[in-house]
Amino acid sequence: MAVTTQFIVQPFRLNKRGKLEAEPAIAATSVENARMRAEKLSASRAGVIAFQIAADTEMGDYGEPVTLVRYGTLPEDMG
Repeated sequence: MAVTTQFIVQPFRLNKRGKLEAEPAIAATSVENARMRAEKLSASRAGVIAFQIAADTEMGDYGEPVTLVRYGTLPEDMG
């Protein structure tokens, strides 16, 4: 049972109807890398959030996500 920390960047775009739509999530290698990727994407996306999460992928256990940075417009449930 190996718990690791994963760093995720989740970009969002506006679809043709003007609704937010998630794009594929991007894995980052560190807190700094996640923040940098999110900042770069923020110039061309409706919104971007970067977060870290503790995960035991073998057991399927995931901790609570910790937000690193937020840019732009995000879905209401994206703390």
